[in-house]
Amino acid sequence: MKNSITTLKGQSVHKRYLNLIGLASIIFSVASLVAFYPGAMTWDSMDQLRQARTGEYTDWQPPAMAFVWSLLLNLSDGPGGMLIFHFMLLWATALILFKWCAREEYRFGFLFLLLPVLPWILNFQFTIWKDVGMAYAWGLAIAICIYFRGQEKFPKAAAALVMALFIYGSVVRSNSLSAGVFLMPFLAISIFKINTIKSTVAFMVLGGVITVLAHLSAGALLQAKKTHSVAYVMFDDVIALKLRGVNVPVNFLTPEELTAVEHCEYLNTHEMGAAFCLSDEQFTSITQERFPDLKAAWLETVPRHISVYASFRWNAFLNLIRLPSLPPYYYTEFTVKKPPFSVGTENRETSKSEHLVNKFVTSSAKLIPGLFKPYTWLIVSITLMIYFQLSTVFRGTSFWLLPMSGLSYVLAYLPITPAADLRYAYWLCFIATLSLFAFVNIRFQGKTHQRFI
Repeated sequence: MKNSITTLKGQSVHKRYLNLIGLASIIFSVASLVAFYPGAMTWDSMDQLRQARTGEYTDWQPPAMAFVWSLLLNLSDGPGGMLIFHFMLLWATALILFKWCAREEYRFGFLFLLLPVLPWILNFQFTIWKDVGMAYAWGLAIAICIYFRGQEKFPKAAAALVMALFIYGSVVRSNSLSAGVFLMPFLAISIFKINTIKSTVAFMVLGGVITVLAHLSAGALLQAKKTHSVAYVMFDDVIALKLRGVNVPVNFLTPEELTAVEHCEYLNTHEMGAAFCLSDEQFTSITQERFPDLKAAWLETVPRHISVYASFRWNAFLNLIRLPSLPPYYYTEFTVKKPPFSVGTENRETSKSEHLVNKFVTSSAKLIPGLFKPYTWLIVSITLMIYFQLSTVFRGTSFWLLPMSGLSYVLAYLPITPAADLRYAYWLCFIATLSLFAFVNIRFQGKTHQRFI
């Protein structure tokens, strides 16, 4: 009896200690938010803020995020409102999953409180990017589903919020379809308690339809100007073929522009991102006035040289996932601009707090570089997906759809890899981490939870 009481007291102290670690992470996260407020920005962010301020939208960036941003400008004339919105989504995800673990008496619930301070999530956390918005909106949708999936009836208000978060996450990233078709079945199975092969396939189709219709509706309702964003990928393709000896008609380039591209150090290093070899004005001209010529060149050459094209795209994808021989690339972004937060605005002077957070992330990347490379999270996702399917604890559940969503998202970059930036795999890193923490809590609880479907 005495030994039993001692054991219970020891477990209580251990649990309290772990929860204090989680609390400390939230405090660190809040302090970091204060340090980086109103948020880090790049050209993409500033372009979306410009659209939010003017109410004139283009489809180069998904206009839905700029529209939501325009509403948040009533709270803060700058990036601050959107930064707070993203943090609310992230904190809600962490706290709901922690509360779920506490209710189920899982021992490692504190791991979810660490989500906001993990260096491979903290690295882009302050950047106002659509990648971040999609990850955090979908993360909260997953958290709500996990929390309520054990109940006999899923609350209608919670189900409505889940669908709203799914749609928002879908429309803020133009390539969200590849991830959404696997995420929707997990959400729908959680809500409707139907888990069969037929229902999973049906929900996948439903997710695809909702995503496509949401994108089309957002563009039409906001009257987004057509900008031929596909030109970015087309330009990479035809330039890659040209540099590999294929006879490509390049009448969409001036001789000076062609010379600049051929001698571009960025392109020679990364094999993609040819648009960065030209000025904004030059590339905008290609996407607008000269787009028909670019499109004609792509249609004429790519289908006839598919092996060369496939080789280029495969190498570009390997460059993105950063195999062990390659160092992490563009894995942080902490640049905070001065008002008015527009193109050409100077950067704000870095504070000691900002430097500390930046140092934490960069030191982590030097210590464990694999955590900042997509290939690591691809391996984690594949391993989790297989385990969720084979384990007696998870067999028959829909948890395998979570890592599958991240896996599918990154694999979809095979034909369209735009750069080697880690931001393009942010959803993979986020959902793989969340899935891993769920696995640890359920698997090492020591009992099978049949009510998880």
